Amino acid sequence: MIKNVYVRKISSEEASPGYILVLKNKLSFSPPRGKHFILQQDNQGRKVKVESYSCSCQGPHNPHKHYFIKWKKLQKKQWVEIEKDSNKHGRCNLKIQR
Repeated sequence: MIKNVYVRKISSEEASPGYILVLKNKLSFSPPRGKHFILQQDNQGRKVKVESYSCSCQGPHNPHKHYFIKWKKLQKKQWVEIEKDSNKHGRCNLKIQR
């Protein structure tokens, strides 16, 4: 698997509030949590960061965090691809298949 690309199918949980979940095992793909980076789509970039929220979806004895990047105008079942820009440090390119 290519380490410079993160691919995900958007769920209804993500689409409505407008965020892209980042799986825990993929956190090393992005800059450290809380550090801003540029996410660019269609030649327009926006400063974003990986954020988290506490969750108990696996029961009260297994609290954990979910990680995400805020991004509006997502639709359920869209595929998103985030690729590190090899030419610019701190920038990633976003492609959304509609």
